Amino acid sequence: MILKDKRIQMVSLVIILAIWQLLSYIYPPIIIPSLTEVFKIMISYITDNTFILDLSLTIFRGISAYFIAMILGIGIGIILYSNKVLNKIFYPYVVVFQSVPRISWILLAMMWFSLNSQIVIFIIIITILPIIILNTLEGLNNIDNELMEMAAVFKIRRKKVIKDIYLPSVVPYILAGAKVALGITWKTVIMAELLTVQTGIGARMSYARDSLATDHILALTVYIVLIGYLFQFILTRVSNYVGRWKKNEGNTVKKYN
Repeated sequence: MILKDKRIQMVSLVIILAIWQLLSYIYPPIIIPSLTEVFKIMISYITDNTFILDLSLTIFRGISAYFIAMILGIGIGIILYSNKVLNKIFYPYVVVFQSVPRISWILLAMMWFSLNSQIVIFIIIITILPIIILNTLEGLNNIDNELMEMAAVFKIRRKKVIKDIYLPSVVPYILAGAKVALGITWKTVIMAELLTVQTGIGARMSYARDSLATDHILALTVYIVLIGYLFQFILTRVSNYVGRWKKNEGNTVKKYN
């Protein structure tokens, strides 16, 4: 089944590339450049030290902001779950913050801060933070109360309760939010770089746009898609590992029954 799915994906990719190449014969390069031209530019970037620096900056900004948001989001989620008063006060604002468009945060940040790497990191954090908070809360709210009562009756140690009840319930929700947040991270870092700083892949796209260099924009897009896919692949592997761990912990929980 997996092999069949991969074949379907490969065939669909070949069809898309074939259509792209066909359209490049119909439209001028400024509209749709050829595959070969885009590929040549991608190869030339590999030996370009300034490109490597820009790519590294984009990855650093994205990943550092992502991990900061994960730590803050999980921490805030736990605090709101533990304190019902704070939950009632701040939960509506978290929901509202999730609805604020990225471009609004970018424009506000441009007026609040100086234009440097910190502004990009701030924009990413404020964009994905509500997702992590809400998913953490969702996981905590779905903890089996009967298991918690049983743990209290049998006086199970708190460390074991956290390991065998809390984590198996909460971690899948956090990972689900982490996957969504990671995808949004790469879209946000490019948009933020394009509008606020002069370094990074987003800034390169801005220069390419000003030069009407569609081939360069597409080449840069392919690179950022590949980076995003790589990190999503890593996170998926982590999720699969956690899934197996959760199953084992679930078997442990059954011993309480």
